[in-house]
Amino acid sequence: MKKSWVRDLKPGMEINDLFVLRKKELRDYEGGNFLKLELGDKTGRVNAVVWNDAVNVYRSVEEGEFLQVRGFTTSYRNDVQIRLDSFTRVKPEQVELTDFLPHSKTPPENLLEIYKNEAAGIRDSNLKQLLQKILEDQQIVKGLTIAPGGKLWHHNYVGGLLEHTLKIVEICKKACELYPTLDRDLLITAALLHDIGKISQYQVGSFIDYSDEGRLIGHIVEGDRIVSDKIKQMPEFPEVLAMKLRHLILSHQGELQMGSPVVPQTLEAIVLHNADEMDAKVGAFMRIIESEQEPGKKWSSYVKLIDRYIYLGEQGEKKE
Repeated sequence: MKKSWVRDLKPGMEINDLFVLRKKELRDYEGGNFLKLELGDKTGRVNAVVWNDAVNVYRSVEEGEFLQVRGFTTSYRNDVQIRLDSFTRVKPEQVELTDFLPHSKTPPENLLEIYKNEAAGIRDSNLKQLLQKILEDQQIVKGLTIAPGGKLWHHNYVGGLLEHTLKIVEICKKACELYPTLDRDLLITAALLHDIGKISQYQVGSFIDYSDEGRLIGHIVEGDRIVSDKIKQMPEFPEVLAMKLRHLILSHQGELQMGSPVVPQTLEAIVLHNADEMDAKVGAFMRIIESEQEPGKKWSSYVKLIDRYIYLGEQGEKKE
């Protein structure tokens, strides 16, 4: 049973526990070679170094393998690092995968049922039929059930895509109450489908990483392809409606430099983009707060991706 978690590691600890090997890199220094590893579990990632027989060790292990690691923790450039003395490889069938793949707090199969209920609530016959076609595709359904919402930043766990998607649906439903001009069925359908390309963007195994397709094509283009292919199977689907829906999917990240081929140019598109942006950022902030909150700690570590610290609150601070 795993006892040492990445999030709890501090300098000066003896380590004899199971980790997954995420990355390996052979490096040179004045005295020869050393091996830099990235190890992980469901709570995070930690660097490790091997000084002895680095070349042979590099050749003996593969990324994605499970290793029983023995060594001790040190501090390097203000980060915890494991100085690895020895290891043994462990077969996947001997490992509890939930120790390495975080899950949403709500079981993914329950989230899928909520997703299906939201799809069933669409009134526009064309959009409703499109969603039905997508949910009849078992490969898509399987992907929806296991896909994360991201690799590192937000909803980076099994079921994260569904959890993120359903939050956006709720935000968009509230927006429709505030702004009655919005095309509710179009917006909610787009919310359900905007990130569907992520079912192939990530590969979920001993850890979550980008697939080749995810790196070379990306989830926005892939999502547009999935939806367009289903629409092609519906000869009566209105051309203008298809164009509006595709625009929402293609523009949902808001800016060209963020990966969207086009920027939001309809009322529904700007609402979807902001709903997506809000839930992604809130999800990321919540992840950091939950993982770093501890007695006496008021601020998170510096978050390079957003160039700031995050306030964790006073210990015992009352939440209204």
